[in-house]
Amino acid sequence: MKKTYEIPNHFMIGTSSSAWQIEGCAGKKPGQESWAELFYQTNPHRWYDERGPQKASDFYHHYKDDIATMAKFGMNTFRFTIQWPRFMQGNEVDPDESAYYQDVINTIKAHGMKPIISLEHWEIPAKLFKEQDGWVSRKTIDAYLHYVDCALHAFHDDVDTWFAFTEPNIPIDNGYIKKIWYPFVHDPQRAYQAHFHKILATAKAVALAHQKYPNITMGAMVHMTPIYAASNDIRDVQAAYYTDLFEVRLYLDAYLKGEIPSEIFTELKKYNCLFAYGPNDLEIIHENPVDLLGIDYYFPIRVQARNTPYEGPFCSKVYYEDYVWPEREYNANRGWEIYPKAILDVGRRIQKDYGNKPWFVSENGIGIEGEDRYRNDKGYIDDDYRIDFIQRHLGYALQAKEEGCNVYGYLIWSFIDNLSAINAFKNRYGLLELDLNTYQRIPKKSLHWLQNVMQKGELSVE
Repeated sequence: MKKTYEIPNHFMIGTSSSAWQIEGCAGKKPGQESWAELFYQTNPHRWYDERGPQKASDFYHHYKDDIATMAKFGMNTFRFTIQWPRFMQGNEVDPDESAYYQDVINTIKAHGMKPIISLEHWEIPAKLFKEQDGWVSRKTIDAYLHYVDCALHAFHDDVDTWFAFTEPNIPIDNGYIKKIWYPFVHDPQRAYQAHFHKILATAKAVALAHQKYPNITMGAMVHMTPIYAASNDIRDVQAAYYTDLFEVRLYLDAYLKGEIPSEIFTELKKYNCLFAYGPNDLEIIHENPVDLLGIDYYFPIRVQARNTPYEGPFCSKVYYEDYVWPEREYNANRGWEIYPKAILDVGRRIQKDYGNKPWFVSENGIGIEGEDRYRNDKGYIDDDYRIDFIQRHLGYALQAKEEGCNVYGYLIWSFIDNLSAINAFKNRYGLLELDLNTYQRIPKKSLHWLQNVMQKGELSVE
């Protein structure tokens, strides 16, 4: 049976991107390298086809046409990122790059779209990694806040919705816990020190924005992986509770309640990896929760109680083993479960546990390898799987809205095929196909489908 949802007025529909994944290092000057370049330069063999961030999708030279395409196909919102090391030349604002970002903003607004800016999507300057171990060092907070102040000063009159971070946990967990990204170590003490510094930096960015730029809102985007227990057995439920504690609540409680759960301190102390913090840090976090939350959702985590002891340095796997739900849908290209209803579950949780704070889906999409096999006789990719994916996830966001959840948008990852760490262009996410030889942009079937949805102002879901 079909259910039809009206798309509310002012409900954001659009796409999200990160600067290093679409701009790459095109146009950068010496000394403006980011974490991504450092990662690639030290380990090019780890990246698919050894393709790194040299040009990425070359948004830097195509942004006018790309933004015009978004608007042409009916989108009303574009979330992009300022590359910290591109915008700042050392401690000073680079006037050329400030002018570039100003024109990006102007172009978005000229096409009747809403610009949303994320200030950091893993784009920490490489220099801060080389000199002080990145976010493990408290000094990085000061450098970050100086950059935030400069960016807000430059663009606060034209952009009213800002985010301090996008997915702050991912480069930390992958770099210091899973040991699959630069700097390739497994050191939980450094990992949780970096996590804490990003949480504190977020609170300080909120405080800075409220004090100096009262016309804007400052939020944060979290990589949301809802946790589901394999059963109602007490051991499975407990495994889910502690997994959720470290995979979700570490940031969600800090951002929405202004507190880090007490069990975090207890457990990290037990495993000798508690982070250091100053006498006023927890008070600063408590007084400065974010104004709004972005939910980057791709897949859930399903857990069961451990049957064998965990061996190795501390991480959330101490508490659980993976559980494969017999009814799961699965994207084998990424190794991720597809579970659209999680968006509704997230909305209900924020409504129940977090005072129904405002939020939106800031990233959601599907990456598929070898999309060329779906090319039709006219030369275009018929990505019906992407249409189905977006349709169902957006449907649950609209259902959450109907139920009274304070959700006000859904942004797709991404408007164009983009670079990813290690995977490069192996898995394609875009509504636009990117030809890596010519950098031509070619609409996929999903882009025309989205245009039709926006023209109708409604979404029908089976």
